[in-house]
Amino acid sequence: MMFVHIADNHLGYRQYNLDEREEDIYNSFISCIKKILEIKPDVVLHSGDLFNDLRPPVKAIRLAMQAFKKLHEKNIKVYIIGGNHEMPKRLGRESPLALLKDYVKILDGKDVINVNGEEIFICGTYYHRKSKREELLDKLKKFEVESQNYKKRILMLHQGVNPYMPFDYELEHFDLPKFSYYAFGHVHKRILERFNDGILAYSGSTEIIYRDEYEDYKKEGKGFYLIDFSGNDLDINDIEKIDVECREFVEVNIRDQKSFNEAIDNISKCKNKPVVFGKIKREFKPWFESLKDKILINKAVVVDDEFIDLPDVDIESINIKELLVDYANKQGIDGDLVLSLYKALINNENWKDILDEYYNTKFRG
Repeated sequence: MMFVHIADNHLGYRQYNLDEREEDIYNSFISCIKKILEIKPDVVLHSGDLFNDLRPPVKAIRLAMQAFKKLHEKNIKVYIIGGNHEMPKRLGRESPLALLKDYVKILDGKDVINVNGEEIFICGTYYHRKSKREELLDKLKKFEVESQNYKKRILMLHQGVNPYMPFDYELEHFDLPKFSYYAFGHVHKRILERFNDGILAYSGSTEIIYRDEYEDYKKEGKGFYLIDFSGNDLDINDIEKIDVECREFVEVNIRDQKSFNEAIDNISKCKNKPVVFGKIKREFKPWFESLKDKILINKAVVVDDEFIDLPDVDIESINIKELLVDYANKQGIDGDLVLSLYKALINNENWKDILDEYYNTKFRG
């Protein structure tokens, strides 16, 4: 059996509110689909956040439907689970994944497929926020029991697991039952390691969603995993990284003529107009602006001498959640509660239900 593990396409995302960056997201997804069609695996496992929003743009929906229809027509079975970006938190609302139901199996439970006479147990569920942790743990225990009679077992989740996502995680390392392959989504960098006699994998995002992902992209690439599960046991060597190209990001630290020339050279080497970030000494700003036609967007900040060595802070990449929780805890307030309320407010959810659930649980304990 050959299968693909992919996740976190975030179709519809507009980094820096640019049309070009939205197109980059689409193009990386289309490149992945083309490669999958060339490979012709038996199964595709999609571990969530296909879309970036509950109400994605029409183009995002159209591209997704076209892509999965092509896979369906080639008899490539697709399993998908809902990620945190596309799962409704209000009763009565539906995930945009429902539009794909003719071409994919939206998984919240188990399935068994037969490939070349071998039975493979596949199970998974949608994203569960931290307040639903016990419900998720119950599902994991059920999956573990149901899978016991199968040698080849795959678990699909879209969750943060400590230590792979050390902040704002929903599961601990030790919460995970034994499976042959853990097809995870949610963490945007690629992670692949042996765990519980199996292989734990985050396939990562297929494009650079936040600037701080660029360094990992240069080291590990972006794309998906191709897994050869024809043997009795899985090994790291049975997994191949299939890469797609992403737009380049160029960091500058312009303080003198030499560093200015280096910046020009690095920008000139890029295949497409890059995103530029970093710092520019004020006197070089007019010179640098002459390069604007070679740059997609300039996110570098202009600084004076005394600030040139200060660390660069990208507002887009600041972890607001971490700041909220840290501040709340220092004030003697439950940080997790504050974070849940924050998420409810920005997603237009019912924050009163969260308070009721919190205090009912607390006083019952």
